[in-house]
Amino acid sequence: MTLRLWKTLSVVATLGFTGAALAQEAPETQAQPVSTSEPVDVDVRAAHISGPQVAIGVNIGLGAGYVYKHGTSRTTGAPENLKITDAADVSIPLLVELGYRINPRFYVGVWGTWEKVFTKTNDISCPENFDCNNSQWRFGPEGRFHFLPTSRFDPWVGLAVGLEILKSHVKGDTQVALPNGATAPARFDSSVTDRGPTFARLSIGGDYRLARFFAVGPMLTASIGSYTVRTGDQTLTIDGIPPQTSQVSAVKDGFHGLFTLGVRGVFHTF
Repeated sequence: MTLRLWKTLSVVATLGFTGAALAQEAPETQAQPVSTSEPVDVDVRAAHISGPQVAIGVNIGLGAGYVYKHGTSRTTGAPENLKITDAADVSIPLLVELGYRINPRFYVGVWGTWEKVFTKTNDISCPENFDCNNSQWRFGPEGRFHFLPTSRFDPWVGLAVGLEILKSHVKGDTQVALPNGATAPARFDSSVTDRGPTFARLSIGGDYRLARFFAVGPMLTASIGSYTVRTGDQTLTIDGIPPQTSQVSAVKDGFHGLFTLGVRGVFHTF
């Protein structure tokens, strides 16, 4: 009887220790699914990437190609071509973007820049000792594709078209030839607007998320366009003679490329 009782107690004790061990291991087994939660978080975050977006930026710009071809020289009357590299050093474009992130990958919106153009002294558009002031507006629609929308750094590429409006104001003192062969001091003042399409504007960049609603990153653009319309007038004032105002001479279109490199800050609601 005693032997049977001891065997029974031994079995009960063994089962009790086994149950306790299994109970201690159970939390570790239940904790395993926690490691698979990251993909769920990424999917949830991606689902919320949609909404209005605003960006501002500052860039440095360079150009190549022509402002116009086959103009008429102000001094000699001979045909002349004005290249961007002869007329300007650099520009400083200030960028504004307004748009909507329709899903994690795609953005649509409008872009616009105002840029101060730093003019070179040259015989065609800005003679020595003349006061030359040039600026340009550019704007249009844009679409953009984002490669890694849920990453902290999200690279993207965009394609746009637009309109370019270049304004030039040149004034200064000069000498003009008189019919008798002599010269006389005169005051020259010209205001000209050149405008035309941006046929294509390619942009690449990336957004580095610094906070939930703000990101910052680099941006590079390359565009091709042409000034197809030229308007304006020029006034020549000689002492003792009424001012003479005339329309700017007709020119032919010339293609040009414009390039910018800078940084932009992005504000969004997602």
